[in-house]
Amino acid sequence: MTNFAYVYVFSLGFCRDWWRSSKEEKEEVLGSLKAIEDKNSKRLISLKRYASLSYHSHLVYWASSEDTTKLEEFRTSVLNSVKGYAEESNLFLSIFKPSPYTSSNEIPFSILKLQPLRYFVAYPMKKSVEWYLLPFEEREKIMKEHISTAINHPKNKGIRSFTTYSFGIGDYEFVVIYEIPDLESWTEVVEKLREVQARKWITKEEPILVGELRDLDFLIG
Repeated sequence: MTNFAYVYVFSLGFCRDWWRSSKEEKEEVLGSLKAIEDKNSKRLISLKRYASLSYHSHLVYWASSEDTTKLEEFRTSVLNSVKGYAEESNLFLSIFKPSPYTSSNEIPFSILKLQPLRYFVAYPMKKSVEWYLLPFEEREKIMKEHISTAINHPKNKGIRSFTTYSFGIGDYEFVVIYEIPDLESWTEVVEKLREVQARKWITKEEPILVGELRDLDFLIG
């Protein structure tokens, strides 16, 4: 088994024709979509789907695999199943692998397979050139402060954090992913992290995708 996984985060926005379509048509499309999810959940390392709480989208998918072909096959199957009623609004490709700032050299794939928490947040991130010109030891010290602040915050109760990498494969350098039990506590942790030194070198943190676990029935209305 490899010590990395390819990761897709993508969102779909349903068009006006969808909201005008009949209940029967919606049920048929969503039934096909659910069948595709069930099939691919057996082929991928992990597959999680959320109702989007963000602008321009209604669904968010988070999928991981050791093979990019499987991710792309899932993506195209989803697009085919919605019969033109929805289009992609965001797509992020990244690699989940060990962090250079931790001692572990292996990725515990079991963490990807955990039951999803209620909320999901993901966004692309980029740092300035000056960050990469700092000595590694200095970057390591700065990142350890960031990690410690997040882990030890009193409102951090069960937040799962995944830093994934996109150097050379995206218009960003990282895709940062979180599974969150409570959005209010999450915002307090994030606000505190604005005070750490690592903030000085961050140049991009958008768009932010936010999702909530819900059955597909919410799309029927």
